[in-house]
This record gives sequence, C-alpha cells and structure tokens, in this order.
Amino acid sequence: MYTLDAIKKAREDIEMSLQASQKTKIQRRVERRLAESLAAATSIASGSGLVMWLGNGDEKSNLDALVTWTSFTLKQLGLEANRQAIPHLLAELERTLWAWEDQSWH
Repeated sequence: MYTLDAIKKAREDIEMSLQASQKTKIQRRVERRLAESLAAATSIASGSGLVMWLGNGDEKSNLDALVTWTSFTLKQLGLEANRQAIPHLLAELERTLWAWEDQSWH
C-alpha cells in the first residue's frame, strides 16, 4: 500500500520530469530557429557538404549539422539560446567556415 506522502512525491517527480522535458524541447526548437537564421544569413546551401565539418557526421543535411553546431557553440560560448546570441553565433560561424575554406584550399 502506498502512503499519501509517497504518492505526492511520485507526482512531484513526474511533474519535474515533464517540465524538464518540455524545457529541453523548447531549447531545441529555439536552437533550430537560430540555425535557420544563421543558414539564411550566410547563404548555406542545402545538401550535406558541411555535415562532417559542422556536425557530428551523422546529420542528414547542412541545416541539421548547423543545428548541432549551434547547440554546441551556445554551450561553448556560455550564451542563452535567444536572438541576442545571433551576432555572436554569426561571427563564430564565419570564423569556422573561413577556417574550413582555408583548409580545403591547402
């Protein structure tokens, strides 16, 4: 038989888990939108040519790789996933792409 306190604790744990899950979904949605903005600003083509450079290598498209890169870079730079991060991400993405372009020519 369960006690009332045990049931309340279980409910609180479930609610906290659901809130954390919801927060993660929102974070991923914002990161994807940031990546879409970066792709538009830098005219990154569709396709998969940048998957190995920007992503983990298992993404299906340049945009998916850019989402991975955006998530990693936000954490690396200690930035919140919001529109104020765009200039910082854009500068870092341009540096990353220039480094890739420079390496591909040598």
